[in-house]
Amino acid sequence: MRAADERESRYDFLDWLRVIAIFVLFFFHTGMIFVGWGWHVVNSQTIPGLQWPMDIAHRLRMPLLFVIAGAGMWFALQRRTAGMLLKERTIKLLLPFVAGMFIIVPPQIYCERLLRGQWQGGYLEFYATRVLQFSPYPSGDFGWHHLWFILYLYVYVLLLLPAMLWWRRRGKPVSPGTWLCLLGIPLGINEALLKHAYPESHNLVSDWYIFNHYLLLTAYGYFMASMPGIWRWLADFRTWSLGAGLVSFALLISLFNAGVIEHDSIADAVGANIFTWLWMMVFLGYGYRYLSFVNPLLAWAREASYPFYILHQTVIVVIGYYVIQYAWAPWTKYFVILVLSMVACLALYEGCVRRFALLRLLFGMKPEASRLRLGPVAEAQAAGEDVQ
Repeated sequence: MRAADERESRYDFLDWLRVIAIFVLFFFHTGMIFVGWGWHVVNSQTIPGLQWPMDIAHRLRMPLLFVIAGAGMWFALQRRTAGMLLKERTIKLLLPFVAGMFIIVPPQIYCERLLRGQWQGGYLEFYATRVLQFSPYPSGDFGWHHLWFILYLYVYVLLLLPAMLWWRRRGKPVSPGTWLCLLGIPLGINEALLKHAYPESHNLVSDWYIFNHYLLLTAYGYFMASMPGIWRWLADFRTWSLGAGLVSFALLISLFNAGVIEHDSIADAVGANIFTWLWMMVFLGYGYRYLSFVNPLLAWAREASYPFYILHQTVIVVIGYYVIQYAWAPWTKYFVILVLSMVACLALYEGCVRRFALLRLLFGMKPEASRLRLGPVAEAQAAGEDVQ
């Protein structure tokens, strides 16, 4: 494959993986209503069959998004100065995050308070008297909920930028090899050392286990994208990484069932993160091999995926709040919430978000006029460079 073709195709497959990962979030966050893990709205009856798939998805969905985001930073710095990158990421990340805290997240908190009997009035009164007190969630009613991903990614840009610039100037490329499989070990050590003291909270200030976990994965994405031939190597190695990923999964399950490994033990932390990283290699390798193309669906989804991410959890929570009150079977409720949420996000995006300049800005989208000036080829390249 020619160098120019390889440069363009890597954007395509990473965009496909990002779109797929965000699509999977609909299934995951709908499932959160039915697994009894104490989410914002919960159904009285659980679906036990969802717990294992949900647990596995939790280990894979967000790590993939952060690895892709790290790779996107490498691509962006090939065409931008550090100042340009900071300005672009501030507009694309920090602005939607702040706007989302005022517009997108409050309906989730409102539904949660209603369901738990902690509020009985209307939404506008709740917003004026509770949200605008700016008391942090969960004790208060002002929070960022699923937008933590955007906040953490912005903080990672600020923290990693000096190291990324140094690595770019270093000019000594690293060759990919089987040693990449070892990158899961630092992830496991981080979890083993910090998870008990700083459990997952997404509150930024005392979330050291998760903060370091995704910081490492973002740095891994940048580091790997800097390697000449990395995507081709991962594609060539994909059968081996798939085999290793399947073996790691089977081994962990067998050891859990045999009582050799206990949940939340050191062995669990290291083994689970080796599993996570091997599957990152699987997704990247198979993605490069089979998703290095553009079609009309990707051209549309590249732009839509970020607004869909911002919208999806609020839509799921609001729809879920009403659906769980019906006397339907849990699986019926699950699929009703899932389908209605997808349709509602599509309607909100197509009917509102993409059609108004202010909403495009608040949802991290490029202005319509700039897209028209770019033209289809340059726009596709820009979209690939701006992988979230």
